[in-house]
Amino acid sequence: MGGVWSYGLFIPHDPRAVGVVRATIRHILKSARLDCLVDTAELLVSELTTNALRNTATDSCVSMDWQPAPPDFRVTVWDSGATLPQPMEAGADDEGGRGVALVESCSDDWGVVDYTDKDAGVTGKAVWFALAPPKAEERHG
Repeated sequence: MGGVWSYGLFIPHDPRAVGVVRATIRHILKSARLDCLVDTAELLVSELTTNALRNTATDSCVSMDWQPAPPDFRVTVWDSGATLPQPMEAGADDEGGRGVALVESCSDDWGVVDYTDKDAGVTGKAVWFALAPPKAEERHG
């Protein structure tokens, strides 16, 4: 898994960006031998990237950061939206509304950093989640 590393990805406001982010995170994690995180990381980054596309009209950014001790893989999606996400229950017929609840239930930790400064006319936020690989005893026992 190596030492500390970080990757960043500029996301144009384009629906194809979600697939690019998914493929990128999959490649990075497999290259780092963190295969155990791939499926969850792909699902959660898809949700956050889709939210950024749906709720803003501007480009966004994704960062993927690893630290080995304690093991922590953190993904952050920055966008210019002023609305802070909240987990909510979606009805059976709702097409949306599950993304943040998925992030909350599938990640080891998550949060939102609000960068909005109304006096300066700046809006934006960073939504992040963290995943840790299972401990050796959890993988084998």
